[in-house]
Amino acid sequence: MPEQREVFDYWCAKAPDGGYPTRADIQPAELRRLLPSLSLIDVMGDGGEERLRVRLAGTRLRDYFGVELTGHYLDEYDFGDQTGYWDAAYHEVVRAGRPAQGVIPLTVWNQPGIFQFWLRLPLANEEGRIVMVLGHDAFLQSEKAHALASKANLRIA
Repeated sequence: MPEQREVFDYWCAKAPDGGYPTRADIQPAELRRLLPSLSLIDVMGDGGEERLRVRLAGTRLRDYFGVELTGHYLDEYDFGDQTGYWDAAYHEVVRAGRPAQGVIPLTVWNQPGIFQFWLRLPLANEEGRIVMVLGHDAFLQSEKAHALASKANLRIA
C-alpha cells in the first residue's frame, strides 16, 4: 500500500540511528493527508502485562469499525478468532520492538468482504522503551484484496 510505505518511510526518517522515534518526533501536520487512517496506541504497563489504550483513532477507523475506539483499551473488544492474530501483532511491535504489517478480513466488525491492511510502528520514550504504537489502516473490498488476505500472515515491515 503506497500510504503505508509513506508512513513507514516517515517513521524511518524520524528514527535516530539504532533507535525508535518518540511521540514528539511525529508531527501530525506532516501526515495531514493520512490522519483519517492513523492511530496512536498507548502501551500501559510493562513486563509482559501491557494494556493497549487507543489515544487517537482516525475517523476512517470509526467509519469501518462502527465504534469510536479513542479512549478505549483494545482488550475491551471481542476479536473472536482473530484475538491470537492481534496479540501476535502487538507482541511483535511492543515486546520485540519491530514494525509489523498484515492484512485481515473485517469479519469481527461485521464487514464481510472488506479487508484491513494494517501497519504498526513502535514509538519510544527518551529511555528507548516502547510506550506507544503508531498505526495506519487501509480498507479495501475487492477480489485482489481477498486473494492477498488469503495468503497473508503477520509480516515484518
